[in-house]
Amino acid sequence: MKAHIVFAHPNLQSYNGLLRNTAIQTLEAFGWSVTVSDLYQMKFKASADEDDFTSLYNEDFFDLQVEQQTATQRKTYSADIVREHQLLSDTDLIIFQFPLWWYSMPALLKGYIDRVFSMGWAYGGGQALVGKKILVSMTTGAPDFAWTAEKRGTIIDIFKHLFVGTFGLCGLENLEPFIVYGAKRHSETDKKTNFEKYKKRLTMIVE
Repeated sequence: MKAHIVFAHPNLQSYNGLLRNTAIQTLEAFGWSVTVSDLYQMKFKASADEDDFTSLYNEDFFDLQVEQQTATQRKTYSADIVREHQLLSDTDLIIFQFPLWWYSMPALLKGYIDRVFSMGWAYGGGQALVGKKILVSMTTGAPDFAWTAEKRGTIIDIFKHLFVGTFGLCGLENLEPFIVYGAKRHSETDKKTNFEKYKKRLTMIVE
């Protein structure tokens, strides 16, 4: 079995980086093969534009969805998108690891979705990701009691665009997200406790 982690944090030594490492170690201990896209470390390009393609269908008027559909048929995606398509095609479980920034994901991860979850490949004619499991593992700044419908809204509420509008549209199987609330306030003991919780959660998924 294979897992692919899409990691979106500029610091590999961060709390998110340690959760990333926990996932790798836990999955490999169960005999899984794990690949990783460290988006910041790779300097992954966030903007979806003409450079995503080795040639354009219409050089006079750029339409991203039209170009993506055409590139899927003609195999004219840029090398970095081809790489990510292959990694996602080969995997059984996808993990998105990221911090909550401004009620959303880091812009680089949104750019990854724009470029890699491309029309004609992931949706809109092609469904390369159908049936694959996807797990969101994330950290928040605010503690858990702040994330209620009456206050900030729940994480499920504010990420409806991701769970429904992206993962659902692409036919992925949404797993219950693993959320570390109030991460900035955690002691080393708190962190170790959450790493153990994450190990248990991953174990439930892979066993």
